Amino acid sequence: MKRTTEKIFAAGLGLVMALAQCGCKAGPSAEPSRSFGPDEVHTDIPDLCSVVASKDGLGEDAIMGTCYSNDETSDAKLMQLVTKHFNAVTLENELKPDCMFGYNNAAPASGSIHKEELNGEQIDVPTLDHSRTDPMLDQLVEWNKKNPKHQIKVRGHVLVWHSQTPEWFFHEGYDKTKDYVSKDEMNKRLEWYIKTVLTYYTGDQSKYKDLFYGFDVVNEAISDATATYRTDTEQGGDKLSDDTHGSKSSWWKVYGSNEFIINAFKFANKYAPASVELYYNDYNECDAKKRGGIIQLINDVKAAEGTRITGFGMQGHYSVNAPSVTQFEEAVRDYAKVVDKVMLTELDIKPSATFDGSDAKLADELNREGDYVAKLYDTAKNLKKEGINFAGITMWGVIDTNSWLQTANNVGGASDGKSKVFPLLFDGSYQAKLTYWAFVDPTKIEPVEGLKRPTMEIKQGTVNIDGEIDDAWKNAEAVTLKIVVQSVAVTCDAKLLWDKDYLYVLFDVKDKDLNDKSSDEWQQDSIEVFIDEDHKKPESYQPDDKQYRINYKNKLSFNGEKCKAENMKSAAKLTDGGYLVEAAFKWTDITPEAGKTIIGLELQVNDATSAGSRSGTLSWADDTGTGYMNPSVLGNAKLV
Repeated sequence: MKRTTEKIFAAGLGLVMALAQCGCKAGPSAEPSRSFGPDEVHTDIPDLCSVVASKDGLGEDAIMGTCYSNDETSDAKLMQLVTKHFNAVTLENELKPDCMFGYNNAAPASGSIHKEELNGEQIDVPTLDHSRTDPMLDQLVEWNKKNPKHQIKVRGHVLVWHSQTPEWFFHEGYDKTKDYVSKDEMNKRLEWYIKTVLTYYTGDQSKYKDLFYGFDVVNEAISDATATYRTDTEQGGDKLSDDTHGSKSSWWKVYGSNEFIINAFKFANKYAPASVELYYNDYNECDAKKRGGIIQLINDVKAAEGTRITGFGMQGHYSVNAPSVTQFEEAVRDYAKVVDKVMLTELDIKPSATFDGSDAKLADELNREGDYVAKLYDTAKNLKKEGINFAGITMWGVIDTNSWLQTANNVGGASDGKSKVFPLLFDGSYQAKLTYWAFVDPTKIEPVEGLKRPTMEIKQGTVNIDGEIDDAWKNAEAVTLKIVVQSVAVTCDAKLLWDKDYLYVLFDVKDKDLNDKSSDEWQQDSIEVFIDEDHKKPESYQPDDKQYRINYKNKLSFNGEKCKAENMKSAAKLTDGGYLVEAAFKWTDITPEAGKTIIGLELQVNDATSAGSRSGTLSWADDTGTGYMNPSVLGNAKLV
């Protein structure tokens, strides 16, 4: 298998070397005059890295990267795109721990446990498997020898990660049925692993020592739910007993603290050359709460003795709706205050939440994607001009059809595997899309206007929260929720009232299949009410902004500093064909006045499937599905 892979790779890259232009020389800024057939790579459009890695882009030393996996290297046209347009690559999986252990996730390979020396002590360790990684790196070394004016560097990804690390690595005898090892023993394994990988790929005697510009030392160690360190009890359907798990951290199970993160950066600093940059990498990095947790991690690493951290990798698994460009800019500024370098490391773009996958709407959606990327890039350039070291952009893939978002997954930037996606710069026929031109010539993209939000009027009235329909509700006009994000099998009419103390809501949900199996509250059949009391429409949650969630069994969950059980009353009951939710939410920041007060508001229903996952949402105002992080998308409600 190894020999076959190497021959296919060599054949593919050999053709690339014959076809690709050496160097990153800019071509014409317009579309080429001659036409290209389908599946033919454009050779006379500008090399992307010559645009981004320039004084008019992000600087001549900037990274314009991509990622690909071992099984893509036999595609000569894909590799032609790589060598033409990019000056750096990330191996998608081949430097992750599970690959380094030969994908023997249930148990180490038979006979692989052996003795090695570490700090004068002989310890038992598993054998590392370089068979999938080295052929990819060998071809890049060969490319760089033949193309001195267009060097392609590598980002190592990743040394320490809770996901894609076999569970047996944390147990006595490398047997996941036995007890977890002690912290002292785990520190030996951690140091051995980091030493062995970094010495093999970046050490003085390594044939790859000039190839790597940086390494992700730790990946995704901050929790989405708590915005602090990810633990072994993280929400999610995975179990610690699984061979690998996407949510829960066995690193935390062993250490019970962030000690493993600190030690990872100590060991990486000890064994990596000074020229190799060391990064922390994470997703949902523009969320204000999680951003605080990431910054705390970085500061904890910096404060420890013997560590080195060069920068932060903003993964960039975005959609055209979220994060907003303003949120992106705020995040970059905040990270730049605590690390020397910031860059996008895994950029891909999901379509609008309401995109139905139809060909009729495809052109508009591709334009939206291009417009969004153009604005991100323009923001990055402006930040660079200010002196903020925004050091580059890496796309998480080369062509749309090979993107990880085409298959179902439940890790950062997750995808349902059903929605039509086109997240990268080149389509499945190797053609440059508008997202490519967002970097090279954004005038080809039609500017997208901001979305307008609806307004409703809410009448004054007071009701008892007991699940019964008080007469006061007869004076309230029904609001029908019509905006579908993804897909739903529910309908809903809602009513609202207000008085000097509370905002009242009544949801009448028609749903024949009720489910609360998921440990994630947002994936249960439930209603949500978003409130922006002062109506300032911020792009991240302020103290007055709230997200209340009530499931059909009256289970509560919250988002927002003052979004608490003590500030609400609720009742829920089953009906023929669905459920009713009645609730009152206390005003915390305003004194409402009839005819004068306008608030930000969104009403939402979450539709869970019988399998225990959310299929989609039904909403009143927001067609982006991002109200949970961005109150600026809420509708408007006038109290009358």
